[in-house]
Amino acid sequence: MTPWTALSASCIAAMAAVLAAGQARAQEITEVNWSPMREVVFHSSNFPSSGTEADRQMLQSIWGRELTSTRKSASGQALPAFALVGDVQRGGRRVVFSMFSKAGTDRCEDPENGAQVTDIYSVCSLRVTPWPMQGRQVADLPGYCMIFGTQRDKSRIEYAFDATDSLLRLRAIQFGKVVPACSRSLRLG
Repeated sequence: MTPWTALSASCIAAMAAVLAAGQARAQEITEVNWSPMREVVFHSSNFPSSGTEADRQMLQSIWGRELTSTRKSASGQALPAFALVGDVQRGGRRVVFSMFSKAGTDRCEDPENGAQVTDIYSVCSLRVTPWPMQGRQVADLPGYCMIFGTQRDKSRIEYAFDATDSLLRLRAIQFGKVVPACSRSLRLG
């Protein structure tokens, strides 16, 4: 075997090892346990909630200011507000992450409207809050997709948490398919 052949063989072996490691990592990511964010609806009984009463109370604390500034319909009734919530345990503490949307809010960019439009998600800020809240230690992070009020078996926001890396992953499922533009990850510090 010539030195060139030996070098080529070692380069090929190294590339194969890198590819195998990359494929294993990709497989780890797809085999993550995804959980749907829970949906809580305020000011309406026409939309179902998947969140609990405890979720509702927690969100009223986290989004209190936004909830008290309700918009009203022409008849004087408060218009509905929607929140998505998830939580994880990190280092013995609970971390809550949530999104909030209501009519007339500037917190979200609504999806486009029209016959040719296929995307149903809004782009909103994600609020990350240690729970229970201590002061106002809150982080608002822009650019997260929010889907609510749809068939949850086909369209929803999901999250997964890797405690080893303190990495929170969020993704959107729209009409049964992952929306790559909505996949985000966040390291919880």
